[in-house]
Amino acid sequence: MALTAACGLGQRSFSSNGERIFQTGTDDRGERIAHESGGMMMGMMVSSCADCHGSDGRGRRTMMFTTPNITYRNLTDPQGMLEPDGQRGHTYTDATIERAITQGLDAEGEPLGSLMPRWRLDEQDLADLVDYLKTLP
Repeated sequence: MALTAACGLGQRSFSSNGERIFQTGTDDRGERIAHESGGMMMGMMVSSCADCHGSDGRGRRTMMFTTPNITYRNLTDPQGMLEPDGQRGHTYTDATIERAITQGLDAEGEPLGSLMPRWRLDEQDLADLVDYLKTLP
């Protein structure tokens, strides 16, 4: 069954809870998921993963910032995550991806950039979000 969430001027259907969280930053009741820090992106508060990482999760490059590709394939690459600058970073696991999302720490436990929000997700929503990352090409 497709899930629907208010998005902009109309309704959009999502195939999963994880997709809705990624694309809109809302829970199953359509309420914004709380997060700490994360700063602002181009004068606007970050409200979803897609705001910074793009709707496909492949990252974005603007004059103000560059965000990494957070597709599961890239994050868990045994050679290390391919960073925006072309270098290889650390290899993530499901547990370290969850920690990055909720605590803002990378695979080695070091702080991510100051713009990365620390999302307040319950266990099921967090698992659904990681499962959705696994579907991104």
